[in-house]
Amino acid sequence: MFTPRLHRAGFTLLEILIVVIVIGILAAIVIPQMSNASESAKVSKVLQIVDGVRTAAQAHYADTSRLAREFSNSSAAAERQLSVRQDSPNWKGPYLTHPLSDGDNPYGGIIRLYDDFTTGPIHPVGFDLIAQGSDTATGAGQWLMLTQISELIAREVDQAIDRGIGGDWRNTGRVEWQNNTLMIFLLDIND
Repeated sequence: MFTPRLHRAGFTLLEILIVVIVIGILAAIVIPQMSNASESAKVSKVLQIVDGVRTAAQAHYADTSRLAREFSNSSAAAERQLSVRQDSPNWKGPYLTHPLSDGDNPYGGIIRLYDDFTTGPIHPVGFDLIAQGSDTATGAGQWLMLTQISELIAREVDQAIDRGIGGDWRNTGRVEWQNNTLMIFLLDIND
């Protein structure tokens, strides 16, 4: 004999569909915000690297009267002048808490501190610090290179450091960018 059930087990297709739609809407709201927070944290990390290396380079120069090199992808002491013991007179380092590594770059690229504006695989030749169309920082000086930096991130770093210097943001001010390489002016000894 057949007896009808008063309580049905499980959910209807409509109930399941409503739950899936609500979860999708919530995900569409939350995931982009989490992604933006992650990118902001990476930009902050780049700015921390810049500040730390600038401070170390200035201390090194104050102690030794020489500009330093520090390359994340090298083990040679000559390219680790802020983090590895040097025989230079008056060297009082290490000036960094640890040698730079490619892992310090939140985008996985290399980090290099150069001691001359005319050196490097992509060298800026000089920095147009006042957006007048000509390089005002040339020759000997410190600049930092970070690779694998997107244009969007480079713009955010430029905004944080240059804060509205006129001209094309890619090649004026203390921050320059080309071919996914971020170049940041740190120290000019010709001041």
